[in-house]
Amino acid sequence: MPTYGMGDAIREMRVRLGYTQEELSYGICTTGTLSRIENGKAIVSKRVFEALCDRMPGLHHVWISCDTKSEMRRSKLCKQILLYLEYRKMPEAKKAMEEYRRIKDKGNPFCRQFELYTQAIYQAILKEAEHEVLPKLQKALEITMPAYRERLQTKRKAILLTYDEVYILSNMAIAYARRRDEEAAYRILSFLKEYFEKQELDITESMKAYAMILCNFAWIIEQQGRFEEAVKQCDTGMKICFFTEKYTVLPYLLCIKARCLAASGNHRIAKKSKEQANAILDITEKYRGYGSFEEFYEAKDPIFVTFR
Repeated sequence: MPTYGMGDAIREMRVRLGYTQEELSYGICTTGTLSRIENGKAIVSKRVFEALCDRMPGLHHVWISCDTKSEMRRSKLCKQILLYLEYRKMPEAKKAMEEYRRIKDKGNPFCRQFELYTQAIYQAILKEAEHEVLPKLQKALEITMPAYRERLQTKRKAILLTYDEVYILSNMAIAYARRRDEEAAYRILSFLKEYFEKQELDITESMKAYAMILCNFAWIIEQQGRFEEAVKQCDTGMKICFFTEKYTVLPYLLCIKARCLAASGNHRIAKKSKEQANAILDITEKYRGYGSFEEFYEAKDPIFVTFR
């Protein structure tokens, strides 16, 4: 029976990684629900299963193919919203977000999390009501990670994050930095960097997110004047981009590297890195909402994470 096979896969992977039911289910479902799923006595929803997969990436080879029409419509709309935000197509993003608000499952916490997350990113990009950005991101995180402040301070192995939680945390760091609280921003990005370096994550699923974390980490230490260290983080992030053949983050990494090299007096290599970033953005003809590459470069913006 498919439900029983799925429960077996979840239980076996959880035990293999050494996690308790409480650790895996935290913020996603109750321990009792997870127990029933593992024993084939409950049907897991697609979104709950995806969240469990994110915390145990070894499960990504198992998939649920029984989406309802409403789920498929919402899923397609989510991807459109994130793509519009990534390329700063704000009128299209607003229209798609309004449609999502109409068709969301009001009883589904993941729908509420996505709505808060994208609202915050939309406002952050447009720099509208910026005082609301961080509270919205915090509310979004608390939906699946209650008492997140206390959990992030613990040194235990079993702090498990979904990729949505990773992206929300990264955006929270940027929101803190925008409030000139660089210490809080650095603390969150350092935690995420260490998380990706120490956790046993599926390499194909985690590397894109890790490149983004390194980019924003490099951005925050650039603001602190730690140029040499920022360049090293950029170089690592660039290697990951080439390894995974995922290049969304690459222009940001090259720009940060160029600015840091120029600040350190290495103008020749700085110019080369800047030209490479310009070439990549010229190919796509996308300047992330800016009118030219020079505007993009001088803005010194971090990545407000919109991809999934």
